[in-house]
Amino acid sequence: MLDAEDKVTGRTVYLADIEMEGMAHARVLRSPFPHARIVSIDASEARAHPGVVCVLTRDEVLADPEIDPYFGYVMRDAPVLALDKVRHQGDIVAVVVAEDETTAGEALEMVDVEYEELPAVIDAVEAMAEGAPIVHEEMKPIAWDMKPIYGSNIAHHATLMRGDIERGFAESDYIFEDSYSVPPVQHCALELHGVIANYTEDGITVWTNCQSPYPLRKELERMYKRKVRVIVPFVGGGFGSKSRDRIEATTVAAAKLAGRPVRLLLNQEETFQTFIRPALTCTTKTGVKADGTIVARHHKFVSDVGGYGISGPRNANNTLKIATGPYRIPHVLVDCYAVYTNKPPSAPYRGLPTTQHTMAYESQMDRMAKTLGIDPVEMRLKNFLREGDVHVPGDLLRSVHADECLEKVVEAIGYKNRKSGPGADGKLHGKGLSCTIKYTITPPVPTAATQAEVVLRDDGLFEALVGTVNMGQGSDTILAQITAEALGVNLDLIRVTHSDTDVTPEDNGTTASRGTFHSGNAVLDAANKVRTNLAAIGSQLLEVEQSQVQVTSQGVGVSGEPGRNIGFKELVQRHGEPVAEKGACVVGGLYTDETGRQYPITSTFWSFASAAAEVEVSPETGEIRIVKMAAAANLGKAINPRSAKAQLEGGIAMDMGPTLFEKLVWDDSGQLLNTHLMDYPLPSMELVPEYAPILVEHPLEGAPFGAKGIGEVGTVITPAAIVNAVYDATGILFHELPLTPDVVLAALENPPQENPPVRPKATQA
Repeated sequence: MLDAEDKVTGRTVYLADIEMEGMAHARVLRSPFPHARIVSIDASEARAHPGVVCVLTRDEVLADPEIDPYFGYVMRDAPVLALDKVRHQGDIVAVVVAEDETTAGEALEMVDVEYEELPAVIDAVEAMAEGAPIVHEEMKPIAWDMKPIYGSNIAHHATLMRGDIERGFAESDYIFEDSYSVPPVQHCALELHGVIANYTEDGITVWTNCQSPYPLRKELERMYKRKVRVIVPFVGGGFGSKSRDRIEATTVAAAKLAGRPVRLLLNQEETFQTFIRPALTCTTKTGVKADGTIVARHHKFVSDVGGYGISGPRNANNTLKIATGPYRIPHVLVDCYAVYTNKPPSAPYRGLPTTQHTMAYESQMDRMAKTLGIDPVEMRLKNFLREGDVHVPGDLLRSVHADECLEKVVEAIGYKNRKSGPGADGKLHGKGLSCTIKYTITPPVPTAATQAEVVLRDDGLFEALVGTVNMGQGSDTILAQITAEALGVNLDLIRVTHSDTDVTPEDNGTTASRGTFHSGNAVLDAANKVRTNLAAIGSQLLEVEQSQVQVTSQGVGVSGEPGRNIGFKELVQRHGEPVAEKGACVVGGLYTDETGRQYPITSTFWSFASAAAEVEVSPETGEIRIVKMAAAANLGKAINPRSAKAQLEGGIAMDMGPTLFEKLVWDDSGQLLNTHLMDYPLPSMELVPEYAPILVEHPLEGAPFGAKGIGEVGTVITPAAIVNAVYDATGILFHELPLTPDVVLAALENPPQENPPVRPKATQA
């Protein structure tokens, strides 16, 4: 990896390492209540405290005509700070700016806020009920695909249909119906959220560790009505938690009031109150034939948006198209509800809610297979989507190979030779499977979603300028490899500059496993143009036909004449200026097949992956030990196989926690009880199983050298594989996570009864 040495030696600069002359420091006053009206704020004592520069409250924001106080990407409902009421515990009420953090913290205690506490609603299903406390009296949708139900807490409701769902159920031999629930969890990126903002007459500059600098720039320019530059240094992990942050808008307002640069660094507790993975509940009703053929599926899910719909409603909506799984199902109905509650706002979590959907339909798949007496592998193979199939939203599927992914993990873990149940060691042994389909964010019309530039500089090195945020996923290395391969030069001639909106071309965000495909295509386009230009320039300088010029690591030369060569440094000098070209990745719109038939592109590429887990369950304690995890993903083409395998392993390790023990807990009054890592354990090295990461390569047409993203699928496929392995070991199918020892032990002592399937034809007879 290009950045590995700098990171392990401590030379890499992160946000907290940045110092500026005259920089002040901010601390945030947060609401102790999940839902309350702000009656009054008195910050006079805090403002008089020695060392305090200023205090930002709603009064300053509302009095400033240059500030639009609301922020958001799909629902513009998140204020810079609380203006009328607070909507979750930890909601921002005031910002103290001082000469140092200690002074700012002291002054926070001097801000006097009078609240009128309001009834709170913490559960999303309860929030949908008639008479539930209303979180937002006014809905503020701004995105074309948002469909709120006004007068309720339902920020968005949408459906996706194919075929005739009632006919499908009527034609089924069995109908299985199961409900599943997954609690909210925290992303726990190693680097906490942080911002530095500088507001001047010439414009606004923001240094931040967000994942989407260009959408952020656009939103800040709208809010503050002046030019904004966003700079993102190296980021210490994001996983979606930094994809659509709002503290930048708050810090800019504080810097405007302070008249000097302001830095805000959140602590662990504040990070837990900023963004979380949403709670999700779902009911999956599936009709099957006696031979295991899936005929119909109705999947209804409720996603907890939290107190503000910054991006949460769209995150839920985007998973409509994958909620029925990687299977051919002629009759489909998916019901999506995104619901406000008095929790912190929700954010994507390495795959959006795809992980939760996968757990539901894959757990049910094993139950159906067991009930019907069909091997779980064979039932999946019978129903898989295949190359050239048309998926539920209408896309023509390419680079699928879900069957190969499954067969690889089945072999890797010895699934077909498993011995389930009690072993000689007294433990219960089991193996389980999981398969998934995942989309990437895609605009409805053709859009140059990502751009890049490749420049041959006067030092003889090529610079790739990209908007992709480097947050530990190895993007700089991947994009440098693509650039070098396109140019035909060695990797050591490439350097990468990333994520500075005044320097690097536009990109829609480092989310949804987009980087390799989108930025890869953009740098490939730019590098190809540069290579063509180099040949043209070399033709003039070497006085030969352009077709005779070849580009190598030594420069431009004449094919077949080793002695005739001009180095890159000399070429730029003689040409008189750097050689630069921009490239773009255009996505969205329609795909036309070889017959001329057109299909909508609702996902630029589709990811298919499978996992297999081997577990041991202690019948005495209920503790689960994951012995081995195999994961296989079709990534098109592996640009960097080592990095790709590390992504699979990292995804597995990350979601072992939410599967086995991670869970955010609120009490009845709406107080979050575990906001520190002392109370919120994370997976440790002693929990890490034996890994078997497998790369399935079937190049995708239109992708850079055939490659597509792999950053999230390892996480997506993990919970269901573990749940099914525990089912295989114990005979108990769990419908709720996490699988803590007390939950498992209680089920072993008093096994729950599954609802038997309905037989429509028998009922009709």
